[in-house]
Amino acid sequence: MNAWTLAVDGWIIAIGALGALACAVPGAFLVVRRTSMLADAVSHAVLPGIAVAFLLSGTRDPLWMFLGAAAAGLFVTLGSSALARIARIDSGAALGIVFTTMFALGLILIVQVADRVDLDPSCVLYGAIELAPLDSILLLGVEVPRAVLVLGGVTLLNAFVAVIFWKELTVMAFDPALARTLGCRPKLMESIILGMAAATCVAAFESVGSILIVAMMIIPAASARLWSDRLAGVIVGAMLIGILGALVGHWIATAVAPAIIPGGRDASSAGSIAATLGALLVASIVVAPRRGIVVRLVHRWLLTLRIAREDAIGLLWRLDEDQRTVAPAQLRDLLVRGAEIPNWLARMAIAHLVRDGRLECVENVARLTTQGRADGASLVRSHRLWEIYLMQRLAIAKDHVHPTAMVLEHITDAVMREQLAREGGIAADDHGTRADPHGRAVPEVPRTNGAN
Repeated sequence: MNAWTLAVDGWIIAIGALGALACAVPGAFLVVRRTSMLADAVSHAVLPGIAVAFLLSGTRDPLWMFLGAAAAGLFVTLGSSALARIARIDSGAALGIVFTTMFALGLILIVQVADRVDLDPSCVLYGAIELAPLDSILLLGVEVPRAVLVLGGVTLLNAFVAVIFWKELTVMAFDPALARTLGCRPKLMESIILGMAAATCVAAFESVGSILIVAMMIIPAASARLWSDRLAGVIVGAMLIGILGALVGHWIATAVAPAIIPGGRDASSAGSIAATLGALLVASIVVAPRRGIVVRLVHRWLLTLRIAREDAIGLLWRLDEDQRTVAPAQLRDLLVRGAEIPNWLARMAIAHLVRDGRLECVENVARLTTQGRADGASLVRSHRLWEIYLMQRLAIAKDHVHPTAMVLEHITDAVMREQLAREGGIAADDHGTRADPHGRAVPEVPRTNGAN
């Protein structure tokens, strides 16, 4: 792989994948709680905590780093809440003020201690995932990068904490008020999530970098949220997406980029991984089931076609009620003018009704079949019941109820029809004797028709 041995590339991918695994748990909780900005805030705000820990200890001992980062992360939460309350500003603005100020302070402190402590400020920001395999220790006779052990330990720690406090964290993530009522201590749970985020940031600072750690904590979880409604599914999905991003991103940096960049130079693995995660998010936005753009467009198209079909059925039923007949071309023109739909949609709706056996054309006359008449009776009954309800219950003028009923008739099922009939004082055996506000009888629904 272009100047890298397979072993080194494998360790780089492993470090990126472990970083994604470590970020998946706190990231999922932050995304579900709609507090994703906290990931950015914590990853930047822990910088002064780390710098102060360096000043106090003079070493890069992980315990001191974690304590400093955790204290800084806790200060971000408490400080932004206090600022929002005292200054009466938006919580998002307060969070932005606190974490940017702390980040600037952290940069100043790190520059001051950089000569005394082996710490590169640019390494903290951008990481050095390509060089991480060079810092290794001997484990069971195998040279293992230190970052693998650190990130692996944080991954296990986050998983352990999530399992121990799963019920409390889940309730707090979806309904903090309910969590407070059930005694789940939401403030403590929030501190635990921030603690996991801070620990992950500290573990990944040098190898992964601040920018990539934010991308790994939020983008995979946000992508997984589009695919799953369950918290466990979001966490697992975030892990898989993060691993895929690390694998594909590093491959792009070492194999694809040299082929397209002048001079054949490799691209940054961290940048490529972050860009790949962004591309995976875009792909999820487009193709995810239920929430994806494609699925929503398909559902919207099917709904539009269904409404056009029902408009055609209702129109033919009313024409039959008036003992009038129309040719298929006339039916299409009436739909275009009356329902205000495009000509091609009217053609397609009529074709679908013929295919489904609800409409037939006999001697150039469009007629409803038995099933079509049953559907038409259901639709018109819903329409006229809505007109009665709107006029009686909401005191809407008689000449204003028709457009609203034209919309509501398409979302009315059999149960709602019966409720409307009861509200309008129409008995089940009225045999069409009751009339709508315009004097037309409310039709019965044939028993052969199960539901609208």
